[in-house]
Amino acid sequence: MVEKHGLARNSYKDVSSWPFGDFVFGWDYDFFADGTKARRLGFHEFVDTEAMFMNIFDDFRKRKVIP
Repeated sequence: MVEKHGLARNSYKDVSSWPFGDFVFGWDYDFFADGTKARRLGFHEFVDTEAMFMNIFDDFRKRKVIP
């Protein structure tokens, strides 16, 4: 894939955070988050999830991590 798409050679160690993945996927209970209380208390700014992911993917493409 690296050669086919002209990607940079990166190790998994350099492009991932294994301790974070272990933490997030290691929960032994269900977790649901709700931002309603925060908005009631005045925290009105938010990050649009779709736009955030598109920006991340654009950055990965620029750095030739993904095609």
